[in-house]
Amino acid sequence: MKKTYWLALTLYLAGCASVKKSIVALESKYNYAAGFYLYNPTTEKELLAHNASQYFTPASNTKVYTLYAANSVLPDSIPAYRYLKTDTALWVWGLANPVFLNPLLPQGSTYAFLKQQPKLYLSTTNFIDTRFGPGWAWDDYNGSYAQEKTGFPVYGNSVDFILDSLATSLKVLPQIFADSISQQTGDKFKVQRQEFSNRFEVTTGNCEDCERKRPIYFTKNTLQNLLQDTLNIPVEVVQAPVPDHTNIYYCIPKDSVLKVMMQQSDNFLAEHLLLQVAAMQTDTLSTQLAIRNMTPVMESFLPDPMVWRDGSGLSRYNLVTPRNTVALWQELYKQMGQDRLFSLISAGGKAGTLAHWFAAEPAYIYGKTGTLTHVFCLSGFLVAKSGKILIFSYMNNNYAVPSAIIKKEMEPILRRIYEKY
Repeated sequence: MKKTYWLALTLYLAGCASVKKSIVALESKYNYAAGFYLYNPTTEKELLAHNASQYFTPASNTKVYTLYAANSVLPDSIPAYRYLKTDTALWVWGLANPVFLNPLLPQGSTYAFLKQQPKLYLSTTNFIDTRFGPGWAWDDYNGSYAQEKTGFPVYGNSVDFILDSLATSLKVLPQIFADSISQQTGDKFKVQRQEFSNRFEVTTGNCEDCERKRPIYFTKNTLQNLLQDTLNIPVEVVQAPVPDHTNIYYCIPKDSVLKVMMQQSDNFLAEHLLLQVAAMQTDTLSTQLAIRNMTPVMESFLPDPMVWRDGSGLSRYNLVTPRNTVALWQELYKQMGQDRLFSLISAGGKAGTLAHWFAAEPAYIYGKTGTLTHVFCLSGFLVAKSGKILIFSYMNNNYAVPSAIIKKEMEPILRRIYEKY
């Protein structure tokens, strides 16, 4: 019996060493920084660690932190806005609801309730944030992934440009922006917004994906005109303090939003869900207030101090250790349960940002990717061949090759863990 035990232990340790050697070899091959942590939540044992307490840029792995905050603080249905009804108008204070007229999400009755009012007064006094997060790249303003933060989002804070390349006809949604376009013909379909206005230069040309999404530049007039055009009622944007007694209008189930945020890695949803966390805690829309309030809660079970700056991971100021992310996934697993949590996140070869990576039947990787220039991170759950559910975080920073190369070389490493554990 003892001989069998020691043989099994020797093979197990040899397997761990082999995996770690592969991680270090990949790091050395491309001359970059890697961190890895593998944990068995059932036995509460660390299985493998490499730079596990070192800090890395997490990119969209930051959304795991936003997921925890949103699930902990937000009610089962997404809060849409605070309101006060009078005989002549409806007074509204936004709650950063990312659902309103967002084409990626079902709508509920929020729109119908507003549309039936005689007049709408929308106050923006409870939004004390900036349009971009700290550490965002200034030239991302035209990117489909960098919508502005606002207290009352509309249409996902984006304009959609859809080109019929055969007929060279262009559809613009919402249509209010259709007269803000200068159009020309070229080799490729491109849309460029002016930085501080909603003027768009559109080049029609060849395209396989013939849809472009561009952020709206928000001013008081932009918001007022958008809502007026959409609701077909008088709308006035005002500065009025939130009264002591208001009602909250709720819209769709929280999980339907969390699923899109996690599987599609939607930055707009992540930022506004974190603003909603602040609104539920303080009545004020501020990313930094949400982070300040959630940090002591999360640091009570995380092994390392947090460096958390935004909801989406667009910020280069975020810093995360692999073992912190593993501890956070473990807490989410306890809080949400396997079925619910796995239904919200990406699955290797099947769903979300992992749909074309780490494919196997059945799926063995469930989690969250994070990608910026020179950054690729992957964390979540690895369901081993033995049936054991392990938690891992694999962080890669500062490589000078395409991310696809790093992903491809990670795949056999994770597959080896699947086989050995």
